[in-house]
Amino acid sequence: MLAAGIVALGGHASEGQERVRVDGTVQWIGAAAMQVMTFGGSVAVDLRQADQGEYRGLRAGERVIVDGVVAADRRSVVAYAIWRPGSGVESP
Repeated sequence: MLAAGIVALGGHASEGQERVRVDGTVQWIGAAAMQVMTFGGSVAVDLRQADQGEYRGLRAGERVIVDGVVAADRRSVVAYAIWRPGSGVESP
């Protein structure tokens, strides 16, 4: 089950998918996944649907905001947009 620290964005990306925003700090990042620490706990993020350019170069300890949908198993968030607050890039 997903930890607290994610915000429901309302609406649905498609049938049965709850849109969420995760605001936290990167704990670790790999080729297809990352773990983000929020004020309420740790959230697993699936990166396979996100644009690689949005997360390339991210490192542990960096603040990140992830927009995505709750995975069908409710154990992770499938990212569709990732941005870095303070980088001068607006939220998608």
